[in-house]
Amino acid sequence: MSVSFALLLSLVSAATAPQCRPAATASPQVVIGRAIDALGLQSVGTGIRTSTVTNVLNMAYQSDRMYPPYLWSSRGLRLAMEWERGLLRMEQGTAPNTVAFLSDSVRRGAVSSRGAMLLAPRLAGLLDERAMDPWTVLADWRGSGDLRVVEECMYRDYWRVVLGRTTQGGAERLYLDPKTGVPIKLERREPHYLWGDVNAEFVWSIWTPVKGSRALAPQFAFRIVDGETDEQRVLEKYAMVARDSAGVMSLPADATPAANPVIANPDTVRVAANTFLLVTRAYTNVVTLQRDTVYVLDAQTGPERAQRDSAWIGKLFPGRHPIVLVVTDLAWPHIAGMRYWVGQGATVVSHPASRTFLERVINRKWTMQPDVLEQRRSKVRFTFRPVNGSLSLAGGTIQLRPIDGAGSEGALMAFLPGERFLYAGDFIQGGGPESFSATYAREVAAAVSRAGFIPVRFAGMHLPLSDWASLSRFTGQP
Repeated sequence: MSVSFALLLSLVSAATAPQCRPAATASPQVVIGRAIDALGLQSVGTGIRTSTVTNVLNMAYQSDRMYPPYLWSSRGLRLAMEWERGLLRMEQGTAPNTVAFLSDSVRRGAVSSRGAMLLAPRLAGLLDERAMDPWTVLADWRGSGDLRVVEECMYRDYWRVVLGRTTQGGAERLYLDPKTGVPIKLERREPHYLWGDVNAEFVWSIWTPVKGSRALAPQFAFRIVDGETDEQRVLEKYAMVARDSAGVMSLPADATPAANPVIANPDTVRVAANTFLLVTRAYTNVVTLQRDTVYVLDAQTGPERAQRDSAWIGKLFPGRHPIVLVVTDLAWPHIAGMRYWVGQGATVVSHPASRTFLERVINRKWTMQPDVLEQRRSKVRFTFRPVNGSLSLAGGTIQLRPIDGAGSEGALMAFLPGERFLYAGDFIQGGGPESFSATYAREVAAAVSRAGFIPVRFAGMHLPLSDWASLSRFTGQP
């Protein structure tokens, strides 16, 4: 049996591993030059390529399930690219609220009615329009001093020449078709706040003429993260226009560096003698000491927030206490601090439907920047307790129940009978009586009634400490 299983694993590995071989060509400059010729970029001169974009972004981080299909959002963009200087402008919004993101091979920036600012070179892959555009990719790669031919690999049914280079963000690989010279995809590893780091692929497809030139550009572009499509776009109305009619194409000389984001320490709001809300502008969670154990209701934002919460716990409840983390909802920003608490030895309590995803988060190896859990992995054991219908913690001082409405499957609520306080999770927030938030609030009210709870006050991730009687302003019902 063990031999058969080992053989099966080897077959699976062979089927999923990329098929590669030594490259037939040794000159990366020749490969890049052929790609530039294949796209007709030598014909565009000093003109500006413009296009409209319909961009669709998966919202895996806040979907109702942590597997496809994910919720998604779409937006319209306007692109302008100058090949000669490698400049790119991505514009969104309508006047007077237009924002333009501009970049060259070195700098990134944003221009709006509030002024111009310089941005970090790469914000964990976000706003990196350059990787989505093969013209800017070739513009960046043509000037790299460390280009090399790595190998040839089978990708999308054909052998591709793979070039490599190293940037400040790490190693990148560019796949090009040896038959036509056309670029196929850019691949690299990127940092990620939940998964540590991910494999990101930028794929281009269906090449279309650019009006006013002999150039080609992709009609479709995709960003694929760990094998799942994360972003996809349709590019239309390609045209070359004169530089002086394309608008601002470079960052103003007075652009100032954007201020580093300030991670604020949470404020405390007392619910009872041993129960507190920890509040920031974005998220609220709960810490409570019950029978010498500290219970943390949700771990939002990331390890930095978890560390700040931990510091408050040390002040509010001096001494050493076991930690139990209750995960009430799986939206990514709400669990991004979980790995920190597991690294501290915390037990995790959640809905049984959450277990598989939480195990994936814990088991994920952080290779680029190992976090606390990764550094302590050999000493950490993941302990999970499911809420199967109901669960009483600390002798009944904390009662957990699934909300389990149509829009709240998999979510939990926590009730502290002694304080008559309800922590109702995520989606009770502004939006009015005809929003999804109103439906969620009604489902919470129904779950409270089923459980026989009689709260006096309640709070949520996006909701301050409130009187239970005020729930009607969220439900739209008396």
